[in-house]
Amino acid sequence: MTYTMSNPWTIEGRYLAIQKAVGDVYEQYFAKGPRWVAKHLPQRKEMGDYADKMSDDTKEILLGDFGVESFIEDYAVMAINASGDSLSTRQIYTQWVFDENRHGKALWYCLADSGHYTQAELDEYHYECGQDVWTFERQTGHEATPERGAAYAIAQERQTKRNYQKLQKRIWEEYGNPMDANGRPVYPAISGVCQTLATDEGFHEGVFRKITRAYLRFWPDKAIQAMWDVYEKYRMPIVKLPNAEAFIEAVLSTGVDSPRDVITNVLKPTYEGLGFESRAALKRAARDSWDLPENAILVLDDETPDDLPAGTEPYRVNHNGTFTAVAGGLA
Repeated sequence: MTYTMSNPWTIEGRYLAIQKAVGDVYEQYFAKGPRWVAKHLPQRKEMGDYADKMSDDTKEILLGDFGVESFIEDYAVMAINASGDSLSTRQIYTQWVFDENRHGKALWYCLADSGHYTQAELDEYHYECGQDVWTFERQTGHEATPERGAAYAIAQERQTKRNYQKLQKRIWEEYGNPMDANGRPVYPAISGVCQTLATDEGFHEGVFRKITRAYLRFWPDKAIQAMWDVYEKYRMPIVKLPNAEAFIEAVLSTGVDSPRDVITNVLKPTYEGLGFESRAALKRAARDSWDLPENAILVLDDETPDDLPAGTEPYRVNHNGTFTAVAGGLA
């Protein structure tokens, strides 16, 4: 696809620059994304050997995670709405939804192959989850847009990655801390599947960070406001699960997740990954970004690009959320 930049810098120019950047991200995603298939996970043949080692709390968490993953079709609707007219953005979300749907199938096999629940029980649970509908508006209080969707996905993917990593470690310990002949941990059965899911979520986190950085560079005020919109009152998916009370109790009692952990290990690294040292810095940037010139773009990190779009004024965003004009352009 060929992109032609507008000159001077216009709204059309911004859209074209962002679409090109997102298109580049999609090419990397498609080339390097996960290739596994849930039905053919090698850990499936190990499930029965470890089935009796898992605690009731862990079973409850896995069932709840399966329930949360079942809402991916609702995310697909958000993705379609948020992508607007951008083919590149729609391709990203389509691939993402495909990947996430695979996670739900993997958890279904984990629970069924281990004999923790029957296929009929899991199908009924899935059906009951389907009676609720997740929406971006209920989740964040804002309309779904490409920049809000990407910013929200960074934090959600990071938190989900951490949850699967903690669950992997917890299940490994319940399995008796299995090691190989060299004394290194091995992760069989469900612990291995959790490792695969965590790896996927980390990959997705990076994808959506790259998209958000594209918006941040070419449309600073819009991107920063979107980040503030979705992080100000961030929380994991608001959905109605059949086992909601037991699920939350198990999550909190086992320490797999907590409000403090979200602030310290999800939101703070998310801010830092986008160039802000803290929540306060992002808030300052959201407030001050409205004072940037209409043709402002951001130069992120230590970038010194030689091909700034014509008619733009480059600024750097500092870690404390303030902006500094790049005098005379970039050296």
